[in-house]
Amino acid sequence: MLVISVMNIVTPESDSAVQMSQYQCSFYSLRPKQVDFDATWRSVENSIKRIMKLQPLERRVWDYNFYDIYSLCVAIPEPLSGRLYKKTKECLEAHVTELHQVLMVFNGSVYFIKEISSANDSELLNVYCQLWNIYYKGALCVHNLFGYLNKQYIKIKRCTEIEGGYGAYGQYLTQKDVKEIGLLAMEIWRKKLIDPMEKRLVDHVLSAIAADREGRNNVPVDIVRGAIMSFVQVDDVDSMREVLDRSPSNLPQNYETYREMFEKKFLQTTTEYYTVLSIKLLSELSCSQYMESVITRIEEENERSIRFLHKSSHEKVTKLCQDVMVDAHKERLYAVCHEYIEGECMNDLHNMYRILKPINGGLSVVIREFQNFVQKTGLEVVKDMRGDNIPQQFVENVLQVYNRFSSMVAKVYYDDGDFVGALDKALQAVVNYREDPRQIPKASERLARYTDTLLRKSGKGLSDSELDTKLSQAIIIFRYIEDKDIFQKFYSKMLANRLIGNASLSKDAEESMISKLKQACGFEFTSKLSRMFTDVGLSNELTDKFISHCAVSNVTLNVQMTVLILQAGAWPLSAPSSTPVSSADGKDSTAAVQTTGFIIPPILLPSIEHFEKYYQASHNGRKLTWLFNLASVEVKLHYLDKVYQVTMSAHQLAILFCFETKDLVTLSYIEKATGLSDELLSRNARALVDSGVLIMANKEMKEDSEVALNLTLTSKRLRFKVLVPQLQRHIEKEAEHVNITAQQDRKYYMECTIVRIMKTRKVLKHAALVNEVIEQTKSRFIPDVNFIKKNIESLIEKLYIQRTDLNDEYQYLA
Repeated sequence: MLVISVMNIVTPESDSAVQMSQYQCSFYSLRPKQVDFDATWRSVENSIKRIMKLQPLERRVWDYNFYDIYSLCVAIPEPLSGRLYKKTKECLEAHVTELHQVLMVFNGSVYFIKEISSANDSELLNVYCQLWNIYYKGALCVHNLFGYLNKQYIKIKRCTEIEGGYGAYGQYLTQKDVKEIGLLAMEIWRKKLIDPMEKRLVDHVLSAIAADREGRNNVPVDIVRGAIMSFVQVDDVDSMREVLDRSPSNLPQNYETYREMFEKKFLQTTTEYYTVLSIKLLSELSCSQYMESVITRIEEENERSIRFLHKSSHEKVTKLCQDVMVDAHKERLYAVCHEYIEGECMNDLHNMYRILKPINGGLSVVIREFQNFVQKTGLEVVKDMRGDNIPQQFVENVLQVYNRFSSMVAKVYYDDGDFVGALDKALQAVVNYREDPRQIPKASERLARYTDTLLRKSGKGLSDSELDTKLSQAIIIFRYIEDKDIFQKFYSKMLANRLIGNASLSKDAEESMISKLKQACGFEFTSKLSRMFTDVGLSNELTDKFISHCAVSNVTLNVQMTVLILQAGAWPLSAPSSTPVSSADGKDSTAAVQTTGFIIPPILLPSIEHFEKYYQASHNGRKLTWLFNLASVEVKLHYLDKVYQVTMSAHQLAILFCFETKDLVTLSYIEKATGLSDELLSRNARALVDSGVLIMANKEMKEDSEVALNLTLTSKRLRFKVLVPQLQRHIEKEAEHVNITAQQDRKYYMECTIVRIMKTRKVLKHAALVNEVIEQTKSRFIPDVNFIKKNIESLIEKLYIQRTDLNDEYQYLA
């Protein structure tokens, strides 16, 4: 093997030589003068030859040559730059021709000569790289030596020869005849040495890379890479220029020699190699093993391209391998995709994702199969719910599916956006599933009842962190619900019941849930819920002020009470019709208390009247409507062996007062005395019977049925509550009522949205208006296109908008 040492071509001088150089430098003159070209060129030529061989050159000789080149460029009567450029070109051509003919090996002071053609294949790349390294470094030094010629003659020559409107980019256009000396040296190397040896060089490089693929390293990596990079360096213009003269960074580099001579052939041979290999592997291996082999091969080829090739080829090599080994055989992978997903073969699915991800549209089938499987799994668990606690089963089953497949998306697909979107679409279809397409999905109601169970005092004794976790999980399902407005109605009704009945687990838990809903849907969605909390706080303050007022006014209340003043617009409570209030003896009360046909027990009237007077005095212009159907009282039973404290509703208290003077009455008497009738009377009477306070001989509630006071009541608890049973038909009726009101609210919301959009846009096409409406309403519900059309027609009738001369266009009417 040939070893050529590379040394510093400019050697330090002795002290005397330095003094002589300094002395002679004092005679340098920048003034143009007559120059003997032949004598001067002999000195410059000798230095070029020594530099191109990287032989030592004294500093003073370098300085003399630099001055000589300057003198030739500014010589009088005419500059000799053209002759100097021509002679330099001839000198470099002769040098490269000599390198092409013979191979010089520096060994001490003796040169051994051997024909290149006789060099065996294993040494060719090594010898070529050593010669190129010497030549390239020498060319850089010669380029610097001819700095003045490059800056003046060549630069001016190139700019004057460029014609046309290229502007500032004109100086970067390559000229065929005139080049900087360094670039000229690169061109000569390419024409005189690379081109004649192209086939031999490229074949040996490709053979070396092919051997590396097979695990045989016949030629060192640095030798192969050096040969390849020589094809790049001969076209690397910017490496020879100063920073200010380089091409703009946004312009692509032109490595034509590398691309045309080597890269095309390399990519072609690589394609052939992996085409044969992929067919062979598919015939021998299973799909699972094939994917693992493909990943390994691509990684090896990427690492190989980094070791051998220029960086501009790295992405091309990777894409080539993917096209040949994956894209060409993706149908075989799709055939087993369904099997892998149903079997949840994580490793195989992960490998499939890795190799199909870079392919344009390669994951479309995998995403579709994944979405279908998630939806199928979710619908199976949703349809299979049985028993009483359906809301809890629904939430837990959906969360189980969510956790199962979100974990799969994270581990297998690295939370890829396409798979996250597929999971969301599948779960949205599961959550909003409806057995009858004409019905509204039950997800909103079920989720609201589930959260109601969590936030009630009767909930399972969860810690704060556990409760917060379950509420966060409920929000996960909430995000998939399309009819969020229906959830809002159910949730607000249940929140109202908790707040009125003082049944909330804690204020912090309630506020936490509202905060989570606010983050999911915005302030407008939770504004009424927040106002409900505000009303409860203000009502407690108002009750304290009323009690203080009574104490100051020497007013004695026979019944202490806490009043909740609720805003009609914030609370989902329907106001009953108003009728005069009558006492138990049939006389009309003088108090103008607004209530239903219910007859208030006389014991409650004085306290109610005092509160109304106090409230009207401090809040002028407000109207109070009493909701006794939501009121609760605490009653002490003194007629038994023990004193029991019973919590019951105001309606049940009115029924109990019917037994103040009698131990046995009929239902017709209770109906007349209380003003309760039909189902309301039956439910409350049944509740008192079931709790043991009253007894009945017959199970059926009829007008002539007799009800007696239970004088032998016994209970292990001294305090208990009379509960009104929630029948399934009442729950269904409540859900139906919520759905009806939601549809009406949607109509108003839709009309407001359309008017708001048209007021902003003034004129809008039908399709654009529909899209805008869907975009603005999807946070509350997903509107049907026919529903949007009906509301548009309604607004046209109300003269808010009108059609223009174009059929599919609307105009806002101010």
